[in-house]
Amino acid sequence: MKKTKKVVETKSTDIISFSEREKRSKEIQKRIAESYPMVGGNSEDSLWTSLTTASQRDLNTLTQKRMQDIAFYLYDSNPMAKRIIEIMTDFIVGDGFGYTAKDKTVLEVIKKFWEDPQNNLDVQIDDMATEQCLFGELAIPVWVNSANGDVKLGYIDPALIKKITKDRNNPKISKKLTWQKANSQEAKVLDIININKDIKSETYGKLVGDTFFFTINKVTSATRGRSDLLSLADWLDGHDQFLFARLERAFLLNNFIWDIECEGMNENELIEFVKGITIPKPGSIRAHNEKIKWKAETPKLEASDASDEARLFKNQILGGAGFPEHWFAEGSTTTRATALEMGLPTLKKLKSRQRKFKNMLTYIINFVIDQAIIAGTLNENVDRTFKVLVSPIVSRDDKGVAGVINGFVDGLSKAYDNGWIDDKKAKLIFNTFISQVGVDMETDNEIENEEEVIKPKKKLVKKKKEENQDEKA
Repeated sequence: MKKTKKVVETKSTDIISFSEREKRSKEIQKRIAESYPMVGGNSEDSLWTSLTTASQRDLNTLTQKRMQDIAFYLYDSNPMAKRIIEIMTDFIVGDGFGYTAKDKTVLEVIKKFWEDPQNNLDVQIDDMATEQCLFGELAIPVWVNSANGDVKLGYIDPALIKKITKDRNNPKISKKLTWQKANSQEAKVLDIININKDIKSETYGKLVGDTFFFTINKVTSATRGRSDLLSLADWLDGHDQFLFARLERAFLLNNFIWDIECEGMNENELIEFVKGITIPKPGSIRAHNEKIKWKAETPKLEASDASDEARLFKNQILGGAGFPEHWFAEGSTTTRATALEMGLPTLKKLKSRQRKFKNMLTYIINFVIDQAIIAGTLNENVDRTFKVLVSPIVSRDDKGVAGVINGFVDGLSKAYDNGWIDDKKAKLIFNTFISQVGVDMETDNEIENEEEVIKPKKKLVKKKKEENQDEKA
């Protein structure tokens, strides 16, 4: 006798076995993998796992490379994608970065590194910000002169990176970068720059290594960064195809044909008649009798105005990118007051990315100072306090800001006069308030000597002015 399986429908109140839960979990994972291939669930790559990578938060190697290729293609061919990346770069870099240091010898080391012809950070910073937004990561190998500690910066294309190895005990720390040239059979392994924790080492407590590796748009356990365009790629491509389809339709609507009605002619006569006809030119004369009727026929494509649909797709992209629509040629659809309010979340996002980039430059300069100390160019006990200066990101409503500041200062003065707050507290309150409009006020524990605060380009102008004054004297 054949055994029959009894099917029992489980209700929400029934007890489900662990094996049944595991089975349902695998079915859900399979459906998610089929629906979202970008997370590693396409038909081929999802069946393979890395033998060395422990993180489950990374795209698989082929998908990571494809993401970078798609992002670069969109940056080259899609106007909106290019503008999204450009806006991020423009706000991150702004009018450029500067630097300051307490000790003059430290300032000279930073200046020498910053203005080195190979590093040329005043120019290279724009490219660094663009490529980090575009590819989601930035690999910068270094070459250190052991004689004087001078540091030269290089570049590794993210497409050449094969693997990032993390610290076994701390997923926050990336230890090794494996990369391979396009026409090479040999992969190279570089130590990612980290603080040396070997107590017996002469460089204990200092930054050492072969390359910097900075990432964005990733969780802590992931090893690789992700492009700002990753989640927008399909929508950008769809919006592009939609606009091209409307463009083709516009071309069709501008086309027409001549329909000629010839009364009483048979097929052979029509053929002979058409052979002798030429397309009328503008301003030409055409004569015919009442049996010939000419009529221009145009395509009748019954389609509604697609501007609302185009705006819908566009806002889907801009919403994902974090930009208001009036930043992308939609200024007529909003008012000034609304535009200012809509810009606040975007400015917060841009300030956050600028702060991350500032921390990246701070990390690089700390490495430069460490190498100068190791080489003996700087003393071990030198005051290495320095600061990277950024262009403030502010909302351009100067009149409103001025009015608010005047009212705030008056209120703060009355509070001080009444003894509600002391001078130190008033200064702290004012600095906190003024920082909200984009001005970075230096606190007591920051650098106070204004003579040490320079920006490379401005210092050259100041130096020339001093030389001219000396000549006049």
